[in-house]
Amino acid sequence: MTPRFRISADILRPLFTPHAWAALALLGVLLGCSSPRDGALEEFSRWHDSAHAQAQAGALSWSELYKQSFDRLTALPPSLQQDTRLENTVLLLSMARKFEANEISAQQFAAERTDIESQLQARLR
Repeated sequence: MTPRFRISADILRPLFTPHAWAALALLGVLLGCSSPRDGALEEFSRWHDSAHAQAQAGALSWSELYKQSFDRLTALPPSLQQDTRLENTVLLLSMARKFEANEISAQQFAAERTDIESQLQARLR
């Protein structure tokens, strides 16, 4: 039995050239490196803004905010921005625990928190 339609094998040959594979690999790298990480950090930022507002309103303790931030950050894909945020989160968690243990005053905590958060924003620019 002979098929009615025949497709020449030459039609697929351009797909197997080194240039085609290189272009495909580059496309994969560009798509794989940018969007999931950026989306994950944007999602973290939205969560953090909401949780930060809860902490300011007293509905969430500051140490719990920073503990949850640390947990969420460590679950993100590795990046320099993640490293910077983790470093500051550890500092903020330490300050929050000192504040909640009455080792520093509310004014000292607010000043330290503002300073650390300002440094973070400057480093992320």
